[in-house]
Amino acid sequence: MNYKIKYDVIVIGAGPSGVSAAINCAQKGLQVLIVDISHNTGGQIYRAPPKSYKHISEKKLQENKTQEYLSREIKKNNIFTAYNHTVWQVSPGFKVDAFNDISTIQWHAKNIIVATGTYEKIIPFDGWTNPGIIGLAACTVMLKSHHFIPSQKIILAGNGPLLLLVAYYIIEFGGEVEAIIDTSSKFDWIKSTVSLISNPKNFKDGIKWLTKILFNKVPIYSNSMIAKATQHNEYIKVKIQNINTGKQESLVTGTLAVGHGLIPSTDITRLLGAKHIYNESKGGWIAEIDDYLRSSLDGLYVTGDGAGISGAIAAKDKGLIASLALLYDEKIIKEKEFKIKTKKIFKRLYKYELFAKAIAKLNSTPPQLLNNIKDETILCRCEDITKKDILEAIDNGAKDLNQLKSWTRFGMGPCQGRTCQYSVAKVVAEELKCNVEDIGYLTGRSPIRPVPLDRAIGEFDYNEITKIEAAPL
Repeated sequence: MNYKIKYDVIVIGAGPSGVSAAINCAQKGLQVLIVDISHNTGGQIYRAPPKSYKHISEKKLQENKTQEYLSREIKKNNIFTAYNHTVWQVSPGFKVDAFNDISTIQWHAKNIIVATGTYEKIIPFDGWTNPGIIGLAACTVMLKSHHFIPSQKIILAGNGPLLLLVAYYIIEFGGEVEAIIDTSSKFDWIKSTVSLISNPKNFKDGIKWLTKILFNKVPIYSNSMIAKATQHNEYIKVKIQNINTGKQESLVTGTLAVGHGLIPSTDITRLLGAKHIYNESKGGWIAEIDDYLRSSLDGLYVTGDGAGISGAIAAKDKGLIASLALLYDEKIIKEKEFKIKTKKIFKRLYKYELFAKAIAKLNSTPPQLLNNIKDETILCRCEDITKKDILEAIDNGAKDLNQLKSWTRFGMGPCQGRTCQYSVAKVVAEELKCNVEDIGYLTGRSPIRPVPLDRAIGEFDYNEITKIEAAPL
């Protein structure tokens, strides 16, 4: 193992923001550990392919090349790494508990940089838990990391640029996109063009993706959503509905990939009790931070899309901002250097934020998506909690998410509300005629990821167990 127990800084998350922050701290002489659940750097956006996938070297995507660059930079700067480690608890102090394939471990650090990114948002619809229906983000993992398409024919649904990206790569790998179902209208995309141009690289990529889609004559259903999906023999029957007119049409496909944007990961900041605010355009609940990404807790910095969604390019600069704030707070750099460097970065971030705002509008949740959720539709798929179950709990007096969790078990499954909290909160707010922030967010609980018992217990012989005499009754 190439790590020790105590560090100046522990960075949780090895995506572009975490790597950027780790390198900047290491270059100033700090002992840095970067921890990630994956087997290498890259995060979700530049996810590394499995080591056994040698065929990927034959046709590398740009994302694969970027991931390799990040990995080289980590090694070059002598940063300690703990890949294949799942963080299940972070305690004040700071103590970080994690496990790998063999055992558990605890590290200590003076400062923590949380760069845990996002997870995907899917607004439930009738049939969304059927086999063959996956998330758009899950589809990107298959494509980027494994160079694999889930089926030869696929329908993509949801909103935002991820629809175009996934469609582009599916066509590149020889698949057929039977349709794109986009909740945004063509006019919404046109309105966003001026802001999207503020990020020339991403805008250019978007044009390339769209050109490939149009050249392959992929049908695009704008201003539309999935009303229902049912299993039809070994295929999926998809009922498409126009959001404005209500007109419906049915298609049959092998796989349906759905995604309605991204949600910042707040597991660790909620667990530590940091203050949070609700910002719909940034993805929902996020840790309350200052301009330099300091949280409400000393020594805790939040960066990347986990601090509010801005995109991968902005994430790198956010990592620099957070690390500069840490270095300044630790008196490793002086105020003059701090201000000069952050000022330059803020100029770049301003342009990225214009782009992020445009993407946020395209990724917004139309009310029709929520109205389409039937009483029998499952909201929490870990515990099979339906919309009806939630409404009954509200009728019985539940008025916030933590009460609903206690009364219905929503959010108590393996995902701990990561998949369902957004949709449940929207349903509750609509029923109670209040704002989402009025009903709060789920309290952080440990473990934030399921811990296998064999990792926690370890290996020992029976004669090694300390035997305690039975207590008298």
